[in-house]
Amino acid sequence: MQNIHIVVDSTANIPTEMLAAHDNLHVVPLKVILGEHEWNEPELTTTHLFEKIGELRVHPRTSQPAPGDFAQVLTPAAEGHPVIVICLSGGLSGTVDGARAAAKAYKGREIYVIDSCTGAIGVTKMAEKALAMAAAGEEAKVITEHLQRMAAATHTLFTVDSLEYLHKGGRIGGAAALFGSILQIKPILTLQDGKVQVLDKVRTKPRAIARMLDELARHDTLDYIGVVDGGEPVVVEEIIDTIRRRYPDIPVAKSVLGSVLGAHLGPRIIGLIFQSKL
Repeated sequence: MQNIHIVVDSTANIPTEMLAAHDNLHVVPLKVILGEHEWNEPELTTTHLFEKIGELRVHPRTSQPAPGDFAQVLTPAAEGHPVIVICLSGGLSGTVDGARAAAKAYKGREIYVIDSCTGAIGVTKMAEKALAMAAAGEEAKVITEHLQRMAAATHTLFTVDSLEYLHKGGRIGGAAALFGSILQIKPILTLQDGKVQVLDKVRTKPRAIARMLDELARHDTLDYIGVVDGGEPVVVEEIIDTIRRRYPDIPVAKSVLGSVLGAHLGPRIIGLIFQSKL
């Protein structure tokens, strides 16, 4: 059986117990930057990020992995083992391009780089599937083809508490941010072709959550439903309870938003990530 290695970037926020259980699972870190201070993402939780923002009074920046960071996790390829790299949506980050550039240094080696077209728990689910298929003896190429189908079948929705971070990150214009803030607009955002698009706009967070659940109801054959907590644990548990009542036969999972995505979306975001059955 091939010793296939799976690499994800840190925005997936892979649970520590999952990492501990698989010695062929690796994480390449993105960075969070506040003024002159810099952290690898796993070193800074989203909660601590917003505490630091309040202390330092600076807007966060992020940076994708350096070539040397990729070189470390691609070491198995240099030893002749296949490597599958699963990255945050290329519409949100240049990480996938960095991975592809790094892979070119390993000519003749079996390295596959996948744009997940999603993030957070969506990437975690792809990694789980890749690990299971590798353990079952599937070849890296077959696993990669399956993951690409998963990417195409994954739906990503989220609502933000404030438009400030999207504006400062260049996702929306200043007039839209000001107008939206005055009216307390809560946009429901989605990823289409890996890029952020506005699905709808409502006036309150409860309406935003209801709208996301309505969108979820349009997809009745799902492999899993993931709920992403960006700082609203009580509300997220209520959402999970609702989803489990409505979809008792579909696995429901929860994950906590990592600090890199938090830096771009702001505090108290809530996300739904779910995959249609293949």
